[in-house]
Amino acid sequence: MIFKMNKLKALSKYSAAITFLALEFFALMAFNFSGSFVLFGSLSLALFVLLVIFNIGEIKLNGISNVGLFFIPLFLFLMLTTVSGYFIPHVRVGDFSYAELVFIPLGILPIAFSGYLLSIDHNFKIKNLLIVIYGALAVYVLLNLLVNLVNFGAFYTVIYKGYYLYYGGIRSSLPVNEFAYTLEGFKFIEVEMSHYVLYPALLLTGSVMLLYLSPRKEKVSFIIYACYTLVALLALVLVPSLLSLLSILVIAILLLVIFFGKRYVKTRKVFKIIMLVIVISFILFYLVFLANKQSFMSGISDIISKNVLFNRVFNTNIYARAYSSVITDLFSREHIFGYAANDVGGLYPEEVHLSGGFIFDTFMTSGVFGALSLFIFIYAGIKSFKKYFNSHSDEFCYQIVMLLFVVIFLAYSAFFNSCEYALYYRIYKPIFITAPFMVMTFMLSYVYCKGHPYVEAKEATKEEVNNEQI
Repeated sequence: MIFKMNKLKALSKYSAAITFLALEFFALMAFNFSGSFVLFGSLSLALFVLLVIFNIGEIKLNGISNVGLFFIPLFLFLMLTTVSGYFIPHVRVGDFSYAELVFIPLGILPIAFSGYLLSIDHNFKIKNLLIVIYGALAVYVLLNLLVNLVNFGAFYTVIYKGYYLYYGGIRSSLPVNEFAYTLEGFKFIEVEMSHYVLYPALLLTGSVMLLYLSPRKEKVSFIIYACYTLVALLALVLVPSLLSLLSILVIAILLLVIFFGKRYVKTRKVFKIIMLVIVISFILFYLVFLANKQSFMSGISDIISKNVLFNRVFNTNIYARAYSSVITDLFSREHIFGYAANDVGGLYPEEVHLSGGFIFDTFMTSGVFGALSLFIFIYAGIKSFKKYFNSHSDEFCYQIVMLLFVVIFLAYSAFFNSCEYALYYRIYKPIFITAPFMVMTFMLSYVYCKGHPYVEAKEATKEEVNNEQI
C-alpha cells in the first residue's frame, strides 16, 4: 500500500498536463452551456479523479481538514435533492433520466472539490481559466445572436411585437418578442427570452477587466476582453427586451461602483452601507414573503391581505402569484421534503410548476432542509471573498471578475432563470443541473480554499514530499 502511494506521489510532476485538461473541460462546458448535464457530470467526476491522482503530494502536504466544513452544506443539499419527492416521480414519467439523478451528487460535488484541488495546484492559473470560460461563452452567445438575426433580424422584438409564429396551424405559446433561439445540445430551439438573456449577461461581467487591464502593457488581454464585452452588448442590444436592458443597467451600476471604489477610497464605506441596506431589506422582504404563505402564520397573512399596497406586493401581482405557488405551506408533511408529484404526466396535485426563481424553486425541488443547505453553502462562499481579496493569492482583477460572475448569476437566477424555458420541447432544468451553476460552484470552492490559509506543515514533511516527487 505504501509503495502504491509513493508511485501516486511521483505522478505529481505531471500535474501540468492535467491542469491543461481542466481548461479543456471548462471550455467544453462553457461553450455548450445548455447541453447535457450527464456529460458535464461525467467529465466533472473524471477530472476530479485525475486531479486527485496527479496532486496526491499537494493534498497530503496541505490537507483538507481546514476547508472540509465548507463542503458539508453542499453535500447535504445534493443528497436531500436526489432523494426528494420532486425528482423521483419526475424520473418515472421521463422528465429526468436516472443518469441525471445519479449525477446530481456525482457531478456537482466533484466540481466543487476540483476547486480545492486546483487551488493547491501550482501549475494552475486562474487567469487562463477565466479567458477560456469567457471565450467559450462568447462563442456560444455569438452563435445564438447570429441565428436570431438570420431568422428574425435585428430589433425583431420591437418590430414584431405582438406577432405570433404558426407551426402546422398551431400558434406559438408566446409572441415573437418574448422568445429567441439558443443552442440546446446540437440544435437551436425556441426558448423564453429570460433564458436567452442569461448568457450575454454573464458574458458582460467580463467587462470589469477593462477597468484594470492596461491597453499598452496588457494589450492582448485587453483586446480579448474588449471583444467579449462587444459580443455581449451586441447580443443584448440587437435583441432588446426589458430583461436585457435591466441586465445592462445593473452591470453598468456595479462597474461604476467598482470604478469609484477603486479610485476613491473614501467612497467604499458609503457603497458598503448602501449594499448592506439593500441586502438587509431584501432578506426582510423575502422572510415576510415566505411567512405570508404559511398556514401557521395566518396572522401575518391577514395583516397583509387587509392592506391594499401590501396585498398588491405580496399576493396579487403576477410575480407574487408565480412565486407564492411553490412556497405555500413549506413545513407541511407534503412539502417539507420537496413537492411530491403524482405519476400522471409529472404533474402536481396542485398543478404547481417551477417559478423560475431558484430562491423559491429550491424549496420545491429539495425541501426545506435542502434549500437551507444550499443557501448556507452560497453564503459561506460569498463571505469568503473578503478573505480571498485579503490573501492577494491572485491578481485583484481576476478576483473581482469572479465575484461579479457569481453575483449576477445568483441575482438573475433568483427571479428570472426559467427552468421550463423551451416552447416546443418538454424541458425541466432546475439551475443546479446546468453548467453555469457548476461553474459558480467551482468558483465559490476555489475562492473559499484560496481565502483560507492551509495548515502549515512541518519543514520535514515538506522535504519528505519533495524528495518523493523527485
